[in-house]
Amino acid sequence: MYDAGKDPPPGAIWSEDGYHYAYLESTEDGDRWIVDGRVRAEGAEGEFTGPGALNANGSILLHSIGVLDKAGKLLGVAPALNGRRAGAVYAEIHGVLLSPRGGNAAFVARTPKGWVVGSAQGIGPAFEEPPFHLAVTEKQTLYFVNFGGGAWLYRNHKPIERKAYAAASASRDLRRTAGVYTGADGLIYAEIDKTTFGPYNAASAPVFSADGTHSAFLAAVETENGYDALIADGRPAEMHRCADCSVKIDDLGRVFQDVIMTGVSERAQIHMAFRDGVSLHPGGQPPRVGLAPGGRHFVYPMLAPQGLAVGLDGKIAEKGAPMPLIPAPCAFDGEEYHYWSATGGKLYLVCGSAEGPRGAKTRCAAVARTLGWPRAEAVAEPSSRGR
Repeated sequence: MYDAGKDPPPGAIWSEDGYHYAYLESTEDGDRWIVDGRVRAEGAEGEFTGPGALNANGSILLHSIGVLDKAGKLLGVAPALNGRRAGAVYAEIHGVLLSPRGGNAAFVARTPKGWVVGSAQGIGPAFEEPPFHLAVTEKQTLYFVNFGGGAWLYRNHKPIERKAYAAASASRDLRRTAGVYTGADGLIYAEIDKTTFGPYNAASAPVFSADGTHSAFLAAVETENGYDALIADGRPAEMHRCADCSVKIDDLGRVFQDVIMTGVSERAQIHMAFRDGVSLHPGGQPPRVGLAPGGRHFVYPMLAPQGLAVGLDGKIAEKGAPMPLIPAPCAFDGEEYHYWSATGGKLYLVCGSAEGPRGAKTRCAAVARTLGWPRAEAVAEPSSRGR
């Protein structure tokens, strides 16, 4: 564990690789965007607004900034990168996204003519409603938006096809799309690419594996409260009936459910993780299950009879591990995994390896030593097994 600075408040954002975090701090002394425990951008009180987004290595922060006229009156807000204005002025900005390398930044903004999407490919047309799904790669921007009595799929601000979707999703490379919609019979249908599934009483928006080859979604067949069916790659799969839950699928087509058993706040939650309808642990508080590329491994911190533990590939890899921070991701870096823990108002990055005990000699530990302000220092660990 390495001290990474103050425990970030609710609403903090995290990079896709799980290594970097940021949050907006507003006080009477001014606004500050904090990235990895250090001040990335400073402004006057009320100058910076959320939301924000980080690229994979944490070097680029996308957010919005207030713009004043010569008389000091607020004209509106503009997109900003690391505290510097990077676009036109709009009445409102939300839904910001950054591609992993930071080559494409996208945002949703309100103009006098309606809502528009801005990205590295330009500014799209104005709509009465904001898009309900936005996704980016380094060179592409995709979004779904309602207008003209239906939903339209746009790629790089050009209309592609009309859909009936109420909710939508896309694979990471944006090649595949999916959505759910209400049919003429009043029942719910799911569509993945050009294949339709249903009817159902309810269905979640389909999700794709990281490599885009597999898909899964939850559905309600017999119940009207929650979900009682799991469809993976177009076929029914074993599942755990749930209400407040989500699903993800790895590059091997293995499906994992994250079920919230109790949720008081963003962080005060009790989760259960299931694979093939069977609990991965006897009860606990894991973050999202971390999936390694190619389906090589999956990891999940959990509560066990002996205390907190880390489960790896269905077995307990370590006991006495630090408690995970719920909003933060649990991610892999090759054979190594990492997650975040908050203790005594401080934030820690916890590093582990599927290759067995390696102590602090990991890529994760090398990154962790660069985090925090002042310079991060190693702290005593309760155990070195697996870390």
